[in-house]
Amino acid sequence: MKKQRSTNIFSLAFLDVMCCGFGAVILLVMLLNGKTLQHREETQKDLRAEVERVTMLKEFASAHLAELRNEVKAIELEEGDSQVQANQLRERISKKQQENELADQKIRQRKKEIAALEKGKSLLEKSKQKHKAKDKLLPLDKQLVGFDGDRRRQYLTGLKLGGERTLILVDASASMLDETIVNVVRRKLMDASIRRRSPKWLRVVRSLQWLVANLQPNKSFQVYYFNTKAQPVISGTEKRWLTSSDPALLEGVISEVRKLAPQGGTSLSSAFDVISQLRPKPDSVLLLTDGLPTQGKSKPRSNSITAKERQDLFNKAVKILPKGVPVNTLLFPIEGDPGAASSFWGLAIDTRGSFITPSRDWP
Repeated sequence: MKKQRSTNIFSLAFLDVMCCGFGAVILLVMLLNGKTLQHREETQKDLRAEVERVTMLKEFASAHLAELRNEVKAIELEEGDSQVQANQLRERISKKQQENELADQKIRQRKKEIAALEKGKSLLEKSKQKHKAKDKLLPLDKQLVGFDGDRRRQYLTGLKLGGERTLILVDASASMLDETIVNVVRRKLMDASIRRRSPKWLRVVRSLQWLVANLQPNKSFQVYYFNTKAQPVISGTEKRWLTSSDPALLEGVISEVRKLAPQGGTSLSSAFDVISQLRPKPDSVLLLTDGLPTQGKSKPRSNSITAKERQDLFNKAVKILPKGVPVNTLLFPIEGDPGAASSFWGLAIDTRGSFITPSRDWP
């Protein structure tokens, strides 16, 4: 009996088939892997290109953002300039409003001054009706002190030079240098020798010379000058009377006045204090001035003063005047002080004196 042959599933043919299958799988894997690598490289390139594109977009966006920021800053600067201009316009409008208010105040003040002048004018007319007597002046051939001038201009209507004791008060403040404020400011900064030759002050000196020349003989007199303080023209003669019978003394008074150089403020209170210091008191006062005072007995705190404050200082000075002493005022006006005329007119009426504004060609 034949032997039965055994069957082996792992024959050579099967192994060949298996090897071929594995080889095909490996080849397929290698092919697929190669495509994958190629796909990855292409993908990386695409990603790099995308990154570069995004980077360029970012740079462009950054540049555009910087431009926008610059534009914002420019707009903010323009808005700031506009705000500054708006503030400046508001300040200018505010200043104009203040100037308009000041102008209104000045207009009201001028109206008050005009009313005061009209009142003073009426008082002066009444005064002229009461005092119609002519002046009693010394003839030229009997004057102890000579005066070189036109005889036709040697008069002052209503001025009283009689009396036993005559006090002459001469304003020697800076305002006596000129008739305008601008020239006063300019001249007061000049040398004393130039201030002495100021046309207005020379008129005051000649007026004083005329008054001294027409004093009655054998009478008592005294001459004080004042600015912030009052002092006698002849040094060492405080609180005492001089005699008008001494020609040398009269010439000395005129000589000393010519040496004065106007300066400082005007204290009418200091001038009127002299009236109470003299014993016996004067029976006639001659006041040579140009306007209302600028200070009292003490130095003011401020360098500026209003018209109302000057009027108040005048009223305070008048209150210290002793009763029964006539005050005769020779006013040499200065601009910007219209209230002075009416005030000194009123003073003349109240004290039974006189008020005169000499012409420029007198004496």
